[in-house]
Amino acid sequence: MSKFLFLLAAFLLSVPCRSQELKSVVWTSFDVSFKAPSDMVVAEDSSEGYAVGNSTYYITVELLEGEGIRRAELAGELKAIAADDEVTKQTPVVSFDLSQFHGVYLKGICGSDRCVYSYLLAKDGSCGFYVSIVYKDADDALPETILRSFALKD
Repeated sequence: MSKFLFLLAAFLLSVPCRSQELKSVVWTSFDVSFKAPSDMVVAEDSSEGYAVGNSTYYITVELLEGEGIRRAELAGELKAIAADDEVTKQTPVVSFDLSQFHGVYLKGICGSDRCVYSYLLAKDGSCGFYVSIVYKDADDALPETILRSFALKD
């Protein structure tokens, strides 16, 4: 029995861990970049929106439109859009900061998939973005990694 456990452990340790290789993706209309899985395919690239996807993830980025949305309004506005989109089992809104953005996000269920909804507001006030990431696995940490990789190109 101990020989079997040893062989099983040796086999499991010899199998390479599957880590998703990320590459930089740029929405050139607004010079915003983020890291995404290397096998993503562009589904939309226009001045109205940018979307990429593969069999596991679908990422949408849109310009936040409105009359100067303020940082204090981000969480409430995000909850409202998630409610309009009928996102269920929503988590509380989480605030975070990136080098160039103030952000908020929540997680929930979008239809039969998991999703992350986020608003990113440029710290210099130049622009803001709505980001949604739809994915399959509830324990997947990659959507948050993708979200935290957003930056404005220099």
